[in-house]
Amino acid sequence: MIQPLINNNLLINLLISSRNIILALVICLISSSCGYSLRSSDVLSSKFTSVQLSIQQPNSEFARLLNRSLQVASVTTTAGALDTSTDTPILAISNEASESRPITVNPRARAAQYELRLSITMAFGLGDEMLIDAETLFVERIYFEDIENINGNQEEIEIITTEMRRELVNQLMRRLESVNL
Repeated sequence: MIQPLINNNLLINLLISSRNIILALVICLISSSCGYSLRSSDVLSSKFTSVQLSIQQPNSEFARLLNRSLQVASVTTTAGALDTSTDTPILAISNEASESRPITVNPRARAAQYELRLSITMAFGLGDEMLIDAETLFVERIYFEDIENINGNQEEIEIITTEMRRELVNQLMRRLESVNL
């Protein structure tokens, strides 16, 4: 009598695991057919091989991340005096602007939640023609402040700001990728 129960349980477990495998395969097929793909590093297509880079803060963390993304995309950058007579496009980027403002307050009338905003203004041109007019790109994040852990708050702000810079570079790279030469 015990033997048939064991076989039934084994059969039920086998059916459940088969159903889960089939469900996972169906989800994979549906997500791949709709164009979904995991987010990866944005690589600029080979619309151009070099860019003249005019950035107001050439030694900033944002400039370093942008240069690395351009190198990964096999785009060489030149800095310094800009030459509009060549057929090398010019990418002009303003200073990185960072803002922080309180959103909510706690019962002690202190800010409990902040909104961070990081922005740049960029323009992209080829000779006298503007391919992308001056446009502001920005990223916003909200974080909660822990009143009892000031050092942890500062570290969290630094981590969030670094992530925001990466996202801002990704926005810029996607914007450059959409340019029609």
